Amino acid sequence: MPNNFLITGSPGSGKTTVIETVIDNLKSEGLETGGIYCPEIRNGRVRKGFKIIDIMTDESKILAHTELDEGPQVSKYRVNVPNIDELSETAISRALEEADLLVIDEIAPMEIHSGEFKKQVQRTLDSDKPLLAVVHKRSKSGFIGKVKQREDSRLFEVDEKTRDYLPEKLTNLVMKSLS
Repeated sequence: MPNNFLITGSPGSGKTTVIETVIDNLKSEGLETGGIYCPEIRNGRVRKGFKIIDIMTDESKILAHTELDEGPQVSKYRVNVPNIDELSETAISRALEEADLLVIDEIAPMEIHSGEFKKQVQRTLDSDKPLLAVVHKRSKSGFIGKVKQREDSRLFEVDEKTRDYLPEKLTNLVMKSLS
């Protein structure tokens, strides 16, 4: 039975909201969640970048920003690879040791500039612990394509029709994979 649950969808479809609801549902069952998530950094209505945050400790760093001068460029953002390396290693290693469920939001073009991030994602996918991860929708090849094609993974698309029932479905699937 698959224990890697991957969520994809268009920007603004509700992927992060689905994950947040599943995490809340599992916390109410007494389960510990760990891993990383990458919320936007906004200045008013303008998106300026993204943070990377350790779910268990709330430690955060800049993942990418429009005002960085160095790092690989993805769209209008420069990616801070050392920050991704450091936080993904510590947060995911901690979660593999201490959490019941791992969360990675998101496996996408910015994050995969980090070799450490890809190493930690691979460790997580290969572990016995359930993984709930957001994956970039358009990527079909390379590292992200391989993640989507794993036999021990199930892919769910968030859209207007699915976003209301997916949290309950994913909560049940994670609970089943833990039993």
